Amino acid sequence: MSYDQYSKIKHETPYFYIAKSIKQLIYYFGSSHSHDPKHPQFNLLEAKWSEFLHETKGLKTVVLVEASGMSELEDTIEKTIIKYGESGTGAYMGYKDKALLVFGEPQNHKIIQHRFQQFSKEEILFWYECQAIKFWQQHKKGRTIDEFLLNHTEKYRKLLKWPDLVISLELINSIYKKIFNQELNINNEKLFSQITSPITILSRINELSRSQSIYRNEYILEQIEKYWREGNNIFVIYGAGHAVMQEKALKDLVSTS
Repeated sequence: MSYDQYSKIKHETPYFYIAKSIKQLIYYFGSSHSHDPKHPQFNLLEAKWSEFLHETKGLKTVVLVEASGMSELEDTIEKTIIKYGESGTGAYMGYKDKALLVFGEPQNHKIIQHRFQQFSKEEILFWYECQAIKFWQQHKKGRTIDEFLLNHTEKYRKLLKWPDLVISLELINSIYKKIFNQELNINNEKLFSQITSPITILSRINELSRSQSIYRNEYILEQIEKYWREGNNIFVIYGAGHAVMQEKALKDLVSTS
């Protein structure tokens, strides 16, 4: 599904569906992104996982999550949700029930290499730091915004091949001013979602967001197809938008198997 098509529909979140052939099935749990263990979606997610295990009898099961990797999981599902959100829940359940864990996201260097075809390193950095600022707004934990951003410097020096980079609010504001011709309001939480949305194109940053999201969707579908062709039953946990946009492609895959 294209973003033009997606922009014209409304859907529930969580968004769940099943694609099934005679011998295999895919459960797709399209989630809301949350790190709150009390969010009602997590009870539904665990219930669907139990149903999936019952349907597959635990044979050749894969859980595919929206992450490119994780460090060591926490010792309870609640702590794992706080640290990793719904992707952590999938990893935790998969580990507990001996399913193969697959990280559905391409590595950052692959995404950035793809983006360099159309966008500058300043635009790419700005997009990533908008995502980071959204996280900081919700989980400040006593850190100033400059302390938070500075911690990302070494990572993006390497990824963007930008050896003298020092990430600060001043730098992010200067890039914002170049693009939007106004000062950045760090306390405007809605702003960061609007300027990074892949659905409505208002600036180059929305275009960048759409480009990377399309690339990610294609990569995710390649991963699902690979494990499906190998005879696995697959439980996918991804954002609800991805679930909706990939539904037809996945059901076509299953119907032609």
